[in-house]
Amino acid sequence: MTRQSGRWVLAAAIALAFVAGGGAACAPTSDAADNLPVATGEPSVDPSLSGASIFDLEMSLVDQDGQTTTLADLDGDVMLAAMVYTSCTSVCLRVTEEMKIIESQLTGADRGVRFVLFSLDPGRDSPAAMRTFAASHGLDTRRWRLLAAAEDGVRDLAAVLGVRYQAEVGGEIAHSAMIFVIDPRGVVRHRQVGIGQDATSLVAAVRRARG
Repeated sequence: MTRQSGRWVLAAAIALAFVAGGGAACAPTSDAADNLPVATGEPSVDPSLSGASIFDLEMSLVDQDGQTTTLADLDGDVMLAAMVYTSCTSVCLRVTEEMKIIESQLTGADRGVRFVLFSLDPGRDSPAAMRTFAASHGLDTRRWRLLAAAEDGVRDLAAVLGVRYQAEVGGEIAHSAMIFVIDPRGVVRHRQVGIGQDATSLVAAVRRARG
């Protein structure tokens, strides 16, 4: 599939598919967001259903070092990824810790995996905020990258990954808690919905995605 044809597949998927994503809200009293509505214009689709690549989404991102990049620039490596925001005080931290557990279990050739956190809150997730988050949680930025897009980019990426999110009073964001294994071509090969699960499936999915 060419990059241009892949873009059309993604466009059609976003327009036509509505796949519910389970998860949790970043609020101390909430453990699930199964009924969380997708905001207007944000239908969700798992691109692994169509074989489409997230790299076909054209958007500019900025990382924790203030460097500008695109999704397509991330190709070539297996990624373990999630959508979080740095001012979250509950679920995002647990998602990040689960990803760190996977990191600790990957050895040898498996250590070539890239860990990516995409921001759900670009208005507050400046490069400085992302650097602080990485430092506070012991993320090795030689392997981890925190990325923020503009609001429309967040909506597009959340839509193709199947992540539901909604701003709440007080600045919190209710959102799906998911971890994704994305292959070197940008296709989602595994999706963990929820937290507190055995890491075995994610580790195995990472190894399968390496092909």
